[in-house]
Order: sequence, then C-alpha cells, then structure tokens
Amino acid sequence: MSKWKTTAKMYKDFMKGYLRYRSDLKKMDQWIQKYAERKGFRVNPHPMYLTNLKIWIAENQEMYGTRICPCFEATGDAKTDRKLICPCSFAEEDIAKTGTCHCKLFARGDFTDADFVAAEKDLMKEYRISLNLVGNILDTRDVPKSDNRQMDVPDPLHQIKQALNQVSSLPLEVIVAREQSAINILQFAKLKKLNAEFKPFEDAFMVTIQ
Repeated sequence: MSKWKTTAKMYKDFMKGYLRYRSDLKKMDQWIQKYAERKGFRVNPHPMYLTNLKIWIAENQEMYGTRICPCFEATGDAKTDRKLICPCSFAEEDIAKTGTCHCKLFARGDFTDADFVAAEKDLMKEYRISLNLVGNILDTRDVPKSDNRQMDVPDPLHQIKQALNQVSSLPLEVIVAREQSAINILQFAKLKKLNAEFKPFEDAFMVTIQ
C-alpha cells in the first residue's frame, strides 16, 4: 500500500476514534490536569498527539474496563495491570530519568514545546518500526523490551494497528508469543467491528483477523 493511502487510513481511524469517544476525551482532561498540577508536571501541549493518546486510553478503558497506559497492552496479571493504569506507577520514575513519562503525556514542569517534539520523535522510533510483515502474516515477536517494565515495545496491539493501515485487505494473520496478547487482540477486533479467532501455533499463538 502506498504511503499516502497508509496515512489516509491513519487519519480516518483517528477521526473515528475522536467521534466515538469525544465526550470521554473531555472528561479525561480533568484527571490529567489535576494529576499534572499536583505533581508539578506539564501536559503534552500538542492537540493532535494528546488527543490520540486519550483515544487510546478510551479504547483501553472499553476493552479492559480500566484505563491501561496507552503505550502498553494489558498483561492479564492483576498486580501488573494495576501499575499500568494511567497515570501509571512508572510515570514519576520515567520523568525523573528522561524528562517525560513513556507515552510523552506528562513531562517535567520546565519541558518546552520543542522538548516535547523531540521526545515524541524518539517515541515514534520505538513504535513505528519496520514490521515483520510478510504478505498478510505479521509476526509480533522478538521486539525490544522497555527498561523498567520489561514489556514489548511495541506490543502486539500497536503492531496490529500499524499493520492494519498497511495491508490492502483482510484477513490478517498475527503470531503472538502470549495467550493474553491473543485475547487482547480479540477484544480489539470486537471494538473495531472485526472478527477474530486464535489457536496454538508452534510454541506461540496465531490470531486471524477478518
């Protein structure tokens, strides 16, 4: 698929998310601003980037019943998933170390607009990877782990979002290492009004989205 068509599909998906969750997005501003003020942090000032993060939080809220961090998928482990509820338990550590939380939603109070731009570019290098996509088969395994969370970056769901904008047609077959990732994909597919099923595949799982 051409780069122009891929970009067009991304913007179309963005607008669908915005229209679906627009009332929820406004409510999010309350706890986001409250947390930032209490901690002395700055909220990402770029409207489209911020809105996209909030859409992903809203999607996670619908899929998992709680606002799992927009950068990661739920693990299925209750203790770990509680730590991933945005603003996550790792945010302050991230900000102390790099100046921003992993998602670039929050940053130190002295972060400038230019600092946010640079931080966002760094994050895109992590998430907009060259997918292991051959035809309509996506292998999501063997990606880097985040430093303090030891979780895939990008996780299977983020890879699927990218792949769905690249393939010209379905079905899309996705290989994942963990059963919980397969379950998460089924929830995501339902959200997007797609059909999905999974089965064991060698030492992993194969999810078919159609």
